[in-house]
Amino acid sequence: MSHARVTALINDLDLKSEQTHRCNCPSCGGKNTFTVTNSSGNILYNCYKAGCKVSGAVRCNMDVQSIKEKLMPTNTPESYEEALQAKFPESPFITCMKPKSDDVQAFLVKWNINPDDVMYDIRQDRIVFPVFTKTGVHVDAVGRSIYNRQPKWLRYASSPVPYIHGKGRVAVIVEDAISAYTIGEILGHRATGLALLGTQLTGFHKWYIGHYYDNVIVALDPDAGDKTVAIAKELRNIVKDAKVLRIEDDLKYAKERDINKLEELLWAEVRGQKKELIG
Repeated sequence: MSHARVTALINDLDLKSEQTHRCNCPSCGGKNTFTVTNSSGNILYNCYKAGCKVSGAVRCNMDVQSIKEKLMPTNTPESYEEALQAKFPESPFITCMKPKSDDVQAFLVKWNINPDDVMYDIRQDRIVFPVFTKTGVHVDAVGRSIYNRQPKWLRYASSPVPYIHGKGRVAVIVEDAISAYTIGEILGHRATGLALLGTQLTGFHKWYIGHYYDNVIVALDPDAGDKTVAIAKELRNIVKDAKVLRIEDDLKYAKERDINKLEELLWAEVRGQKKELIG
């Protein structure tokens, strides 16, 4: 048995708490006989094919958001509403004054970021994207190291609110803040970039998206294709429509072909809404 193949599969799945995945066994090749379950941080795996003895348990660290949800006394609309009111504490290290260093300017130019839309962490050399609720409450911030130091991304507070940029009625769901910012800038009032700040769709995310948007397009990075499909499928129970956008590169790179695909899906949304009104 190849423990390396089993371990690699488990690591690639990145299962959130209480999620189960079923697939072909990486050891014996049995079709849909292998299951992996994240049970509160314990990864349980087993092959049900006769003669295959692959099974076991691995202790892993739960992702931060899963831990937060576990610690919340209740995951109710009431508790979610409270999260929208928790204001971000001021920090002497995060400022609206933009350093004039060449490195900072080069970073802003590279990603077409308006200096007025971001802040700066003078202690850690990070471009900081403020996280606002739809009603304008500043609840959190996420910082990107301009030198690719680890961690590359840093969330400053514990708010579950995603980063959004744009004022469109369709939410384009992506992983990181730069991708969400790019969408908001390119598509203006037609779409809103919504960054999960990862690939995990939490209970709060589902409530938030269902609360503010009727239609979504899920466009995670190309290496997260399975997650993209799974999230879209999950959101179809919450919003009117959730489409999948398969992209060639992260949307923050604004490749013409990917943006054109996104434009086509947005026009399909518009045509669908007009058809509803006429019908």
